Amino acid sequence: MHRKKLFKQTIHLIDNWLDFQTYMKEIPGVAVGIFVEDEIIFKKEYGYANLEKKEKLNESHLFRIASHSKLFTATAIMKLYHEEKLSIDDKVSKFLPWFASEKDENLEHIRIRHLLTHSSGMTRDGTTGHWYNHKFPSIEEIKSQVEQGISFFQTSEVLKYSNFGYTLLGQVIEAASGENYADYIRKEILNPLDMQNTIIDINDTNRSRHATGYKIKYPNQEREPFEHVPAKIMDSATGLSSTVEDLIKFYRAHIFGNNTLFPDYIKREMQRVQFKAEKTNWGLGFSITELPGIKIVGHGGGYPGFITRSGLIQDKKTIVIVLTNAVDGPALTLNMGIFKILTHIEKEKEKLKLKPEEKMPDFNDIIGIYKSDWGTSLFSQIGPKLVLTAPGADDPTEILQIFKHEKGYRFIAPKEPPFASPGQPIEFIDSPDGEKIFIDSHKGQARRYKIDY
Repeated sequence: MHRKKLFKQTIHLIDNWLDFQTYMKEIPGVAVGIFVEDEIIFKKEYGYANLEKKEKLNESHLFRIASHSKLFTATAIMKLYHEEKLSIDDKVSKFLPWFASEKDENLEHIRIRHLLTHSSGMTRDGTTGHWYNHKFPSIEEIKSQVEQGISFFQTSEVLKYSNFGYTLLGQVIEAASGENYADYIRKEILNPLDMQNTIIDINDTNRSRHATGYKIKYPNQEREPFEHVPAKIMDSATGLSSTVEDLIKFYRAHIFGNNTLFPDYIKREMQRVQFKAEKTNWGLGFSITELPGIKIVGHGGGYPGFITRSGLIQDKKTIVIVLTNAVDGPALTLNMGIFKILTHIEKEKEKLKLKPEEKMPDFNDIIGIYKSDWGTSLFSQIGPKLVLTAPGADDPTEILQIFKHEKGYRFIAPKEPPFASPGQPIEFIDSPDGEKIFIDSHKGQARRYKIDY
């Protein structure tokens, strides 16, 4: 079965899993998009842009994408590299003469490559405390901190994530291009990609377009909203806002085989491992996650009130974007869950093929989420098969089962997993009020229900 066709058949499972996760984890809002090969096969919003007003989230609401901004900054640096306006092995001080300190000898060794790969050894955020006082620094404060010394390690000694480093890259872009950072990003990236719903930093003209960001949900308390915070000089590290659809446009430009922004040799360089750590690998801008059988290049973002995650599987031309408007939003869990579902279903594609002698069954009357005293079950149809998973699981593939169709609405459980009644039947029947019930010999009866926010 063709990959895109197969992935489209997983949408019911993914949609209902996301819906249940949003509901049970009390996430204010979630926006998700999945792109495969040449089209967006799924895009949906769950929950609210504003809890107090009960304003439903929609595709036009902007999210603070925070450290995703680094991908735009790295892309801009590599455009300048392609145009031979800089080398990534140039010293930072070549473009920023003020990047020096008698108190910090390490600074003279730091090159653009070290900033791109978080291997400069510099401070993560400096000393201005902007993540808790919400007062992001000026360029004068950045320069003052450089003068006082900002290194904790030597270059290439450890992978040490640095917003400070990507703030400096924004200044390098301005020096090498002769343009303001925001103007350069708009002209060289946003406009060519028709990213009309991406902005460099929040201000009074675009504030109302944003979803409201929320604080942590504590027991017996309502979530509190954050005020929107401009990132100022740190835009190049964390300032941008965007939407699912615009971020898909950005990632599409990084798929091999098009020259929208620059040739493939630049993309390959950005997406290969440049610095390897025990638990994290980094390219030029991109984080690199390797799971069994797949390699995901992407990034995450955390801003007051927003947690986001995105990624690309290059050889499958598959992009997944997840945006949440809560500081405890499980964007990484949801993003990885979607990738794992798609990867698992493709691995099992032979089981999901329709045999020549078979007629495609129709299970629309029975698919959905069912509840019992023992928990919840999510049934979906993928090809000719009924598929079961737990909608509350962070990894929905751990107990995913593909059932054998016996007759009517009667099915036989697979041999794995061993604790899920392998080989035994389940059956769907009508309740007296017409709603579906499924019966198995282990957990008894479970009744279908619909989430209602």
